[in-house]
Amino acid sequence: MGTLRDLQYALQEKIEELRQRDALIDELELELDQKDELIQKLQNELDKYRSVIRPATQQAQQQSAGTLQGEQRTKRQAISAEPTAFDIQDLSHVTLPFYPKSPQSKELIKEAILDNDFMKNLELSQIQEIVDCMYPVEYGKDSCIIKEGDVGSLVYVMEDGKVEVTKEGVKLCTMGPGKVFGELAILYNCTRTATVKTLVNVKLWAIDRQCFQTIMMRTGLIKHTEYMEFLKRYDTSSPFKVCPCASRGKMQVSREAKTVDCSKIWVRGGVRRKNKCSLPKQCLVSQ
Repeated sequence: MGTLRDLQYALQEKIEELRQRDALIDELELELDQKDELIQKLQNELDKYRSVIRPATQQAQQQSAGTLQGEQRTKRQAISAEPTAFDIQDLSHVTLPFYPKSPQSKELIKEAILDNDFMKNLELSQIQEIVDCMYPVEYGKDSCIIKEGDVGSLVYVMEDGKVEVTKEGVKLCTMGPGKVFGELAILYNCTRTATVKTLVNVKLWAIDRQCFQTIMMRTGLIKHTEYMEFLKRYDTSSPFKVCPCASRGKMQVSREAKTVDCSKIWVRGGVRRKNKCSLPKQCLVSQ
């Protein structure tokens, strides 16, 4: 009977493990759904800002097309990043500027970026480099920092003061310390979508487009290279023998390894759904 009790106890433990695992899977699926909703929300915001500049770009393109013989189909215009001709070797030798700041100023800039809908999903290493590269700027009362329709090359974080934001002469809001503005022109290479004027003397931190994009490109290329080198080291490991990966470039690898039910390999980051692979149970995989 003692053996039977032991088996019953072991069975209860296994049932509890399965229940906990199912609960974890449900939690992860819910988290993925929430991230899907966030992605959709950001996509809607992006579409909204694209619509702001689309009429002007389409008109310019139609005027240019009129000089060609015959009728040509007008290409769809949208917000786009500037062309990039750098590789990892070029970017690794770029020296970024550094401007000393107090711990309070560093924390203010960091929190402002994390609070911004368009920049809060940057990597922490990218945010840290942006913080280091920002330089101080001051404007007096009633100064125009950003003018609607102008080509922008700077993004700002306000440390002290107050500004008013208007669009087509209509007041949209006022902003105080700890706010980012001017980011759309840097992120999407578009003209300024609103006018920003000072209501009092203001102190700002700024970073230019070239420096910002260098940080973005360098971090992305370095990260991609690290991932590829990591995957190359595991060409002969048992998981890849059982489930060879035809396209490593589409895989995402985290900094931690986790023992999981290998019938479901959870991939975080750019992949929004779980990948399935028939691997031996309780094998160690990188997710």
